[in-house]
Amino acid sequence: MISFQRHTPRPASPDITPLLDVVFILLIFFVVSSVFTAKGMDMELPTAESSTPVSGKSMEIELRANGDILCDTHPVTLDALSVQLQSMAIRPLAQQPVHILLKSAPQATVEHFVRIVDMVRSNGFSNLVIATSTKPDPTPSTEGRQ
Repeated sequence: MISFQRHTPRPASPDITPLLDVVFILLIFFVVSSVFTAKGMDMELPTAESSTPVSGKSMEIELRANGDILCDTHPVTLDALSVQLQSMAIRPLAQQPVHILLKSAPQATVEHFVRIVDMVRSNGFSNLVIATSTKPDPTPSTEGRQ
């Protein structure tokens, strides 16, 4: 005679796989939709009447009043900046910035400013843009007057 063994059913446990899927999808959603802030410091730019906005991929060089230099928000020395410009110049044109944006504090020394401009030009970049803020219109508004 054939003997049958009785199987005792295991206690049911909840399947957490779908829950983990939802948690990871939410995590991906929040990481992708979060706003990334650029590290930096507010800087008063020199004003100009003839400034025009520029667009496109740029390499940003910031010269602070105390002589510190930032390249794309990373502190660098003049020598390191020269090396970065040289490595940028040998890249294919599609990978080079459209322009190099130089932000200089009004209190920065002219010597540092000229050295950076000279360094940019000596590495073959002619598309140097100097960042300025627009000058406020000195003429009073006549709106509301009769």
